[in-house]
Amino acid sequence: MHRLFRLLRIIINSFGLVLLLVLAFVLWKSNPALSVLLALAAVDQLEDVYYYVYMKRFFPEWFMPFDMLLESALFCVGLGMLVFSLVYHAYFETWFFKALIPLSILVMWSSVEDVMMWRKPEIKLGMVTHYVCPKEKVRGEEKFVRRK
Repeated sequence: MHRLFRLLRIIINSFGLVLLLVLAFVLWKSNPALSVLLALAAVDQLEDVYYYVYMKRFFPEWFMPFDMLLESALFCVGLGMLVFSLVYHAYFETWFFKALIPLSILVMWSSVEDVMMWRKPEIKLGMVTHYVCPKEKVRGEEKFVRRK
């Protein structure tokens, strides 16, 4: 199951990488600053793909605030895809807009989970959204405390 989540994350982040590169190329003449931001977000997606393939990061810990900014750019792209697909799905009921809805949700989920994975890389993939208390907080005075 863990390998399946890693493969899914590699596919989603690779799609985000390609999507951000295409958007950066298209927006270069009209808005170069946004194009540079999207290109940097694409580099961040490449780093995420590298992490899920080799389980090593090539960005240091101090890069975390920049990573959050770049992941928020990917989240905004995913949100734009979702709004675009919901608006145009009413007019053109094709498979493209139907497929774009879950794909945009996966892109947004991926960006949020990547930010969460910076702090807890030892947590298995797919389990990031479920918070589990550490044993130190659950136990009280060396006795097992039952949660209700």
